[in-house]
Amino acid sequence: MGRSHAMNAGIELRELGQLNTQQLHDLRMLKIPDQQVEFGGSFSQSVDECLGGPPASIRGLGILLDGLPIGLVVLKRPPLSPEWAAEDMITLHGLKIDARWQGQGHGKAGFTGAVALCAAIWPEAKRLALTVDADNHVALALYKGFGMTDSGPVIQGRIGLEHRLEIALD
Repeated sequence: MGRSHAMNAGIELRELGQLNTQQLHDLRMLKIPDQQVEFGGSFSQSVDECLGGPPASIRGLGILLDGLPIGLVVLKRPPLSPEWAAEDMITLHGLKIDARWQGQGHGKAGFTGAVALCAAIWPEAKRLALTVDADNHVALALYKGFGMTDSGPVIQGRIGLEHRLEIALD
């Protein structure tokens, strides 16, 4: 079953299966800086991963502004989530906002909407977790400002040092 979450200022999150052909095409064409691609992959790669994976373990949420795709959030559950993720966790991957729309609060709106949809998509999950590059101070401030806490020491990740953050889902 598809789900969406309406937000303020024309922002809505919608499961990829609810997007029309043009919206999916436009979402695949969005761009982020190369450094961001290195950490979370391109929009096209993320869309293909979500649509090709089992819905019980992976979901993609398009971030739309007045119906226009501007970003994407990927959510995973075991067995597709990282090995460090507990069975009661949803892990968030590749929160991306197109370069033209960055710095305008859309990432925060997308994150807020994703958290709100987690319980509807996977009601058995109790926590949301993610990793973030230790040097990504903007993302760290966003996630910690939302109430996420470090769940351990800074660790060596796939690309560099990372924080693991988590929050309880209500």
